Amino acid sequence: MASKFAISCFLLLLASSTLFITIQGAQPYQQIHQPKSSAINLGWVSAVLSHKRYHAMALTLETVLEPLIRTQFINHSTTLTLFCPQDQAFFNSRYPQPPPLTLLKYHIVPFKIDPHTMEASFHHGSKVETLLPGHPLVVTSLPGTDASYPSLNQVKVTDWVLFNNGRLIIHGVENFFDPEYDVIAKEVPSRGFSDF
Repeated sequence: MASKFAISCFLLLLASSTLFITIQGAQPYQQIHQPKSSAINLGWVSAVLSHKRYHAMALTLETVLEPLIRTQFINHSTTLTLFCPQDQAFFNSRYPQPPPLTLLKYHIVPFKIDPHTMEASFHHGSKVETLLPGHPLVVTSLPGTDASYPSLNQVKVTDWVLFNNGRLIIHGVENFFDPEYDVIAKEVPSRGFSDF
């Protein structure tokens, strides 16, 4: 019962937050796609995610991730890649809502990843460092292989480039990544990862 109440509260908060999205959120992605800049308007990023039907992560970006992302851009001249779980992942999650910051850090990579760089720079079983120290993602399938979608930690990347301004790149994934996946993969050598 408490779980249904928590989900209902989260949905109510999510629904009410969409009322406050600026008119820029209704503009096509191409109109709000900004050139590389040292400043990132996370309100715009949130509006793009809402427009692309990633409402839960748009709200999470504004409420939980904004300080972390801003700190990364102030302290480092880097590109960040954020893997954004679909809304359904938030509602079926075993994690509390909003998700803990440690889980969200596991969805941020401190460099550029797109289909081309993933195919050119990684191979099956490669580890991809995240902002959660000691917990890399594991490449489990690549773009252009027999798999219909590339995947990390057995979670499919379903939407490439929801947002890209040169400093922040966001891709959609079907679910949350499990921070224990690397440990589980090491314990199960039959998966055939070459780096273990």
